[in-house]
Amino acid sequence: MPLQARSYQTNFSAGQVDPRMMGREDINVFTNAGADLTNSSPLVQGGIRRRPGTVYLQTLTGETRLERFRFNDTQLYLLAFSNTELKILNENGVLLQTLSGEWTTATMWEMRMTTSGDTTIITHEDWPMQQLSRIGATTFTLNDYEFEAHSTGYPRFEPYYKFAATSSTLTPAATTGTDIVFTCSVEFFRSEHAGSILRYQGKEIDITSVTSGTVVRGNIRETLPATTADTDWDECVFSEANGYARSVVFHSRRLWFGGSRDLPNFLFGSQANAFFNFNIGTGLDAESIQGSIGTDDVNNIMHLHSGRHLQIFTDAAVMYLRESLTQVVTPSAFEPRFTTPYGASNATPVRLDGATLFVQDTKKVVRELIFNDLQDSYTADPISLVSNNMITGALQLAVFYGSTEGPEQWCNVVNEDGTIAIYHSVRSEKINSWYPWVTDGEFESVTQLNGVVYVVCKRTINSSEVFYLERFDFDHTTDSTKALSLVTGTTWGGLSHLEAESSSVVEGNLFHGNFTVDGSGQITLTEEATVPTGGLDYDRTITDMPPVISGPTGSTMGVKKRIGTVVLRVFETVNFAVEGQEFLIRQVDSDLEQDPTPETKTYEFHLTGWTREGQLTITQSAPLPFTLLSVWKEILV
Repeated sequence: MPLQARSYQTNFSAGQVDPRMMGREDINVFTNAGADLTNSSPLVQGGIRRRPGTVYLQTLTGETRLERFRFNDTQLYLLAFSNTELKILNENGVLLQTLSGEWTTATMWEMRMTTSGDTTIITHEDWPMQQLSRIGATTFTLNDYEFEAHSTGYPRFEPYYKFAATSSTLTPAATTGTDIVFTCSVEFFRSEHAGSILRYQGKEIDITSVTSGTVVRGNIRETLPATTADTDWDECVFSEANGYARSVVFHSRRLWFGGSRDLPNFLFGSQANAFFNFNIGTGLDAESIQGSIGTDDVNNIMHLHSGRHLQIFTDAAVMYLRESLTQVVTPSAFEPRFTTPYGASNATPVRLDGATLFVQDTKKVVRELIFNDLQDSYTADPISLVSNNMITGALQLAVFYGSTEGPEQWCNVVNEDGTIAIYHSVRSEKINSWYPWVTDGEFESVTQLNGVVYVVCKRTINSSEVFYLERFDFDHTTDSTKALSLVTGTTWGGLSHLEAESSSVVEGNLFHGNFTVDGSGQITLTEEATVPTGGLDYDRTITDMPPVISGPTGSTMGVKKRIGTVVLRVFETVNFAVEGQEFLIRQVDSDLEQDPTPETKTYEFHLTGWTREGQLTITQSAPLPFTLLSVWKEILV
């Protein structure tokens, strides 16, 4: 006799799980997860709604990395980096200014940046540190970062290090003058040294030319104390010869540079409250801090992150600088500590729900760095293992902290394949889950600005590759959306960015249909409209997990099953389909000329057919609101 069982899934708070988890009915996430939750967005209460659509803002030059610049609540900017170019836009996507820069399409993903007030510092090991300064509401400048100098012009307060052998000597031909010869006791100098700074017994010399591996010529800026061969000499840390800073952050009233090409495991902290002064002086508490992070291996510093401590992410480990409420980091209290043996990738770490999220150097695992007071150290547990198929090469992270649309907060993980994996976390409720977002094209880059998530999308429009700046918006259910403008009758324009593509036209909760955009950016509807919008539809699929049912002889996993009755509880929903059966929610007395009214209630369906999985698939054929709260199934085994 068939076994009749009932399955009730009250929430989807465990998100979508990796297909390799399908046999793990023994763990708790199995009953609160989905096998496929594509383009679903989480609710803190446990339900899932249609992910926000996107609004088209601007066409960009090419492949673009998106970052943010927040001066205050009313002066917000987007930084769009592309090949040797920086576009500065306001929060509405309006172009304010275009600047030229050192980066290329390849190196812009390796850049690090930090912002304080009206200044952003940008670093990369292959070119001089850059200073982006806001000098007006719509005006920025981009220049090489310049270290502070004494009022007389010298000395210059920047880091120095002796890269040559400790025993090597430098001999000046004179104590003052220009175009003076300096001779090194070993083959050391290269052509790249021209333009950098030497110090002989602490006095500065500008190198003007390189004669050979042992001889350079230069201008003496400070009178030298002697002309004898001396081992007391060094050179500037950041130069074409030695490379430039790889990472940067403002932390604890100092500007920190982390690592360079030739000093990959060194930290350099400015003087307190003097972000351009790296003078070590006599080692007083407020003076510059410089030194190696001091591990057995040469760990290349990848990122610096300002959290509870200064967190140091290297290619082989995570470290931090010990400090407390009563003891900040000083030259005498510079003590980098090893904490976890996981290297970091190029993706910049972010902070979410009390943890620092970072991508491991494999680009396949996301970890959260949390300080453990009992251990007096950090842990870096993986948070993506049960959904690891969604991390396909993490390129960039950006955190959404919630908005007027709801309290949900999540981290957007942009993958190299153009997908976004959403990590939703509510630590106090023990909620953490992953959801995949896809679009017609690829998501390239993402950032968040005052509760709005902006994204760069690569799309193929009219057989050509284009890059669009768009923003996510829960008020829209299509991508690359624009409001249409009436041309005449039922002809509407405004979609020139979607030429030759099929545009889904939505007006409120009414779906007008799909229409091809002509060469003038226009479409012709089959009925009259008032305030329609047009955009690209995106697929949404919900497939639940196989039911966990115990029969008289044990688990029924793999035994053929038939789903009989299904009851869905929905919230403010207009359209969905259950196993291909389409439902547009209407009441008997509905005026079909008016928008459907979103419904919040339960709906009952009856299905046929036997499967071994006993799973239910729900889809949407129209880009309209649909929020699923729970699923009740009656199953015959």
